[in-house]
Amino acid sequence: MLTVCFLLLFLLCSTKPLASVYLVHDTEESSARALSFQLSRLLTVDSDVIPVRRAVFLTRSAEITEKDVIVTVGVNSFRGVCRVGSKGVVIALFVGKEEYDKIHLNCALSASAVFSGAPLETRLKLLQGIWLDRKPLAIVHSDTLLIDQQAMMEKGAEYSFEFRFFETATDRLSVLKSINFVLEDSALIFSLVDTELYQKGVAQDVLRLLFHKRQVMIGPSYAFVRAGSMFAVYSDTAAKLEALAEKISTWQNKEKLLAPSYPDKLKVSFNPYLIKSHSVVLPSASYLKEHYGLCSEEEC
Repeated sequence: MLTVCFLLLFLLCSTKPLASVYLVHDTEESSARALSFQLSRLLTVDSDVIPVRRAVFLTRSAEITEKDVIVTVGVNSFRGVCRVGSKGVVIALFVGKEEYDKIHLNCALSASAVFSGAPLETRLKLLQGIWLDRKPLAIVHSDTLLIDQQAMMEKGAEYSFEFRFFETATDRLSVLKSINFVLEDSALIFSLVDTELYQKGVAQDVLRLLFHKRQVMIGPSYAFVRAGSMFAVYSDTAAKLEALAEKISTWQNKEKLLAPSYPDKLKVSFNPYLIKSHSVVLPSASYLKEHYGLCSEEEC
């Protein structure tokens, strides 16, 4: 009997995966399990993908090994994991570039990310092609973003746009006051991925205000288009997971952490009502793909 027990123990140890992937989240358990399942199917190395709530993970971070990967779902999970001294590496998912840059400044781990939204240049290039008004573009943001204003101004100038930046408190009243103020000089809000700013329905309130003033926003995601922004360039969850799997597999196979990046596959979605009311002429689906590298929502 004792011999059988030792044999079973040996077999279990010998088949243990080389490393684990911890999916740290604050979402519904069913959503976390679905993400874990989809991610595990994309990995090239035999790894457990273990969904774990952020509060639980923070109490057991000492169990992480050098080879392990911590995938954080959302800004709060990324911030929480970065504050804890641990082994392994952390890869942030569902965060914006400017959110990542701010948190990464004080992150205790080697870190990378798959960004939500789309590269600034891609958004500006498309906007230049369809939007004739050259009034300044307003960026309203919270203090949770790290924004390189000089770099953004230089990139905007390449496409004949000027940026104006406005930091605001994130309560509903402060945000709406800021939007009212910036619209005196700007015809368009150029939004960034800003979880803190657009929480608890504030995005819907902002979009309703813009609708009544007949002014518009360029959103950071498809959800913003559905709520009333003019268009958004973004990646879907499948594209994000493909990019994430590549980063994880590269780390596990080569111990090389790839730099943070946007997914290669980007979509664009337009709000038909706003496109029509502002007399915007849209490029064809084939032109969007060839000239901008974007897949239209109808064609994807």
